[in-house]
Amino acid sequence: MDELFCQNGLNKGCGGISILTKKEVSRMDLTKNAFLMALIAHINGEIWK
Repeated sequence: MDELFCQNGLNKGCGGISILTKKEVSRMDLTKNAFLMALIAHINGEIWK
């Protein structure tokens, strides 16, 4: 990512997702949403039975 965007230390800062979304989505936002999506079946277990 550093090479692609001519920056240094993207893995320690805002991250590639922030660059790709023009700072609309942060790495933390993406991680939180991915975690929540993984929990959908457990949160709404009665739907999946």
